[in-house]
Amino acid sequence: MSKCLRICGAYSFRLTRKHSTVLLIALFIVILTVILQLYAYKHQEMPNFSAKVGDFDYIPGTFLRGKQPNENTSYCQFNYGLPKVIEWDEIQVLFPPEEGKKSSYRVIYNAIQGTAYVNNSKFNALTYATQATPEFLYHITEIARYWDGPISLAVFVPNFDMDITMQIMSHLCSCYSAMSKVSLHLFYPKRYPPKMRIPEPLYVTTDIPTTTANISMDDLLKEKIDRYRKLNNQTRAEYVQWVRKTKVERMMAKISKRVLFVPQLIFNDCAGLDLFDIPTFRRENNLDYPINVGRNIARNASQTNYFIVSDIELVPSDGLAPKFLTMVRKLMGDKKRDEGRIFSKTVFVVPLFEVERGVEIPHDKDTLVRLINENRAKYFHQKVCAHCQRFPGLQSWLIRPSPSVIEPMLIARREYPYHRWEPLYFGTQNEPWYSEQLSWEGRQDKMTQMLEMCLQEYRMVVLDGAFLCHAAASRNASRKYRAERINHRRYQTIISSLKQKYQNIPKCKIMYGC
Repeated sequence: MSKCLRICGAYSFRLTRKHSTVLLIALFIVILTVILQLYAYKHQEMPNFSAKVGDFDYIPGTFLRGKQPNENTSYCQFNYGLPKVIEWDEIQVLFPPEEGKKSSYRVIYNAIQGTAYVNNSKFNALTYATQATPEFLYHITEIARYWDGPISLAVFVPNFDMDITMQIMSHLCSCYSAMSKVSLHLFYPKRYPPKMRIPEPLYVTTDIPTTTANISMDDLLKEKIDRYRKLNNQTRAEYVQWVRKTKVERMMAKISKRVLFVPQLIFNDCAGLDLFDIPTFRRENNLDYPINVGRNIARNASQTNYFIVSDIELVPSDGLAPKFLTMVRKLMGDKKRDEGRIFSKTVFVVPLFEVERGVEIPHDKDTLVRLINENRAKYFHQKVCAHCQRFPGLQSWLIRPSPSVIEPMLIARREYPYHRWEPLYFGTQNEPWYSEQLSWEGRQDKMTQMLEMCLQEYRMVVLDGAFLCHAAASRNASRKYRAERINHRRYQTIISSLKQKYQNIPKCKIMYGC
């Protein structure tokens, strides 16, 4: 064998020496052709397809345009005195699910109690669990429009963001009957408890002696010192108390004045604001968004056997919830399903996609695939994080005929080369929590949960006939390098704990990203 290899090598060497010029020219032509093809692909003119409505920026809730709220009707069941005031005596403030008492955040469950599915058993309904900050709340209308099941929504409400949230929710609950699907939960930093708007301006006045312009500050100070020296023990104590009270009143007046600057939202109709760039307390004080705290709270509040923990900007395809329940019942059988059985260490992955600007979000697979073929849609985060949502079997998923039902396509593992995959899935309360130490600004916030599921050898069942879709969004948001450094440091700590807890599986690439 080695002799044959030596003969082939010698012959090849002699051939290249003899025809070196020809080979170099051929190689140059091939390289030049590849470069030109890549350049042409990158700068190709995309077909100028006319959008269904025209070029537009996606604004959630536009289907409610022209409809006016019913001031005497609310489709939501508010609790604890909301939406006008907070009755703290009725509230049981709890801790987030993962960190518990160690957490610096607090939770108020069921500020709004969904009523649409209270009579359904937990085996015959499916929950959409999601989270948001106030400026993204209007996206809940699009989820409620297409989701046939209860919705569990956790909202981050530090300080006056609570007031903004209640303004929006009160308006929506007077506009749209599908809001009866929504249960609202509140979470906030312990040091910034939620506050509501003060109904009337608070003006604090103190009796300060008036002085004429010809009296100097030195004379005033000397007069105050003389008056203080003439006081006896009793009157001196009263004077000190008066001074303290005056300082507190001045301080409270300043605080009250700041609270009064809560934005008063004005809605023209049920479609909401034209611009949702609301000056929230979180943004004004540069607070990081604890997205995993919200995810865990929304999931923990779910009353159904299966649920999906998704983002509020992702819109479900038609019939996603009932079709999934039908599939589970078909795979498991009526008897086991009614007994509450689940598939052990198995989750059902829903593919994620996004459309370009000027394209309406599709709700069926045929439309989605057509848009992808026209280069007007792609899998989610394809340009900004290619590995995050590129799921196993993507090309097979796209060429398979669109089924009328949801069905399993393939079973995968979150292992190399998909060890950076962050899928969204239908799961149960048995799955690991998202790490509440990681913030949204710090990135890779879902990575540790997925890594732990890999170490537990979970099966990922990729579904056909089901998807979630995101509208075109700006990718120019500034990065917060401080938050990224904090997440990176905390990520390393979490990895260390996982290495102690589980036996290493090389394909999971446990140290990747540290």
